[in-house]
This record gives sequence, structure tokens and C-alpha cells, in this order.
Amino acid sequence: MILSHLLDYKRIDLYVYPDKPVEDTVVIRYKEAIQKRSQRVPLQYITNHAEFMSLDFYVDERVLIPRPETELLVEAVIKRAQILTHENEIVIVDIGVGSGNIAITLAMKIDNARIFAIDLSPDALAVAKINAQRHAVFSKITFLCGDIFRPLEGYGIESKVNFIVSNPPYVSSAEFDSLQEEVRNFEPYGALISGQDGLQMFRRIITHANTWLKPGGYVIFEAGEKQARKVARLFEDRGCFKKADFLKDYRHIHRIVIAQMEEGRG
Repeated sequence: MILSHLLDYKRIDLYVYPDKPVEDTVVIRYKEAIQKRSQRVPLQYITNHAEFMSLDFYVDERVLIPRPETELLVEAVIKRAQILTHENEIVIVDIGVGSGNIAITLAMKIDNARIFAIDLSPDALAVAKINAQRHAVFSKITFLCGDIFRPLEGYGIESKVNFIVSNPPYVSSAEFDSLQEEVRNFEPYGALISGQDGLQMFRRIITHANTWLKPGGYVIFEAGEKQARKVARLFEDRGCFKKADFLKDYRHIHRIVIAQMEEGRG
């Protein structure tokens, strides 16, 4: 994969054209890349490419590497957005935008989407903007730097949001040392850790979600292993959401939590 990236070849081309000469400059870069990988640098940071829902995203150490499980979150939003045929505009708030994989894919898949993409990290937003331009959806997304909902103030979307979506930090501080070396040593700490129990960001988002959601609107989270039911209880404790639903990932872990705000509640 590294060699095909450096040669700008498809992997199959390496076998179809085995005699292709490799320039010395490429050989040097190839050896440097192999050295990085031997030090457990993630492949995606070496090539600056990550695939998400068959789309190519630029990534580097400023952002979390998109995971296949997050595709389930995006699919859940798309499925529910297709029902909202009466809506002229579907307003989506993505909290913790990272590389932009969620917001950008939704912008591409939902024609009438208006998306607010929020991140605390200016560096992450810079990467997300690169990807929005790459996929020609920059005009559909408002990028905002700040803490959860605070940057939305002044946009006049209180009680008008159809979907609040987030793949928030959900690793507990106690679990950090047990993470895979590629994750622990290279991916951004702030995109991984969420307090002592890993639920801090879920609590903060759920506490204020009803201010922004339309009646019948959704909060859709990606959650960590063994967290989904705990997150569902946070919605129950809030008192203005219907019983949460779950989606299992490819390992049959409850990965996506979906909660709909009750009609006429706030």
C-alpha cells in the first residue's frame, strides 16, 4: 500500500507491471515510510489517506483516523433524513468534526442538508476544510470552532435542528494506557479521552440538546464498547427523549445510539 501510494499506482498495478523502474527519490521515501510504520505510525498518517464510505479523505496527526463503524452512524442519519420529505432544509449539527468524514459524507448524500460542523481544535477544522473542498461541499457546511453548542449562538437555529450527530471522545482516562500503540502514541488525545468514565462528552451534549433540536429531532452517537446502554440511561434521565435504539457494528457490539426527542417536549 505504501509503494502503490508513492508510485501513484493501484495495488494491482504493482503485479501487472513488476518490472517498472523505481526512481531513487521514491526509494528513499519508501524506506523512510517503512521505518515510520515499523515505529507503529498508522498507515493512514504515512499516506495521508483514509477511506470512509468509499470516499477518500486527507488525514494527518491533527485528526482521528475515520473508522468503519462510524459509517453506521452516517447511514442511520441518511435513512431518517429520507423520511423528512416535507422539510425544505435538513439542519444537522456535527459535534467533534475531526477530519470532516461525517459532515462531508452527509453533505454529499443529503441534497437539502445544511450542516454546522463544530470542533474545539482549529487544527482539526483546517483538515476538515481541506476535505470539504476536495469533495466540493464547502458551501453546504458552516465550520465553527468552539465548545459543543456555544458556537451556534447567533445563527437562529434554536429548536430547528433535525439531527445532532457526534462521534465524541469516549475512552476513559483509565483505559488510555491499554490502547493500541498506533492509537495511544499518534492519534490526538483530545479526540479520544472523555473523563474518568468515558461518558463526559455524552453527558454534556445530551444536557443541552433539547435547546437546539426540533420536536421529533434526533441525537445519534457512536459509543464505545459496553457504553451504549449507559448512554441510553443518560437520555432517560434527561426526560424529554423516547427510548433509545441501538445499532450493532460488524463485531455485534452496540455501537450507535439513536434517541428521538418527544414531540412537544423541550
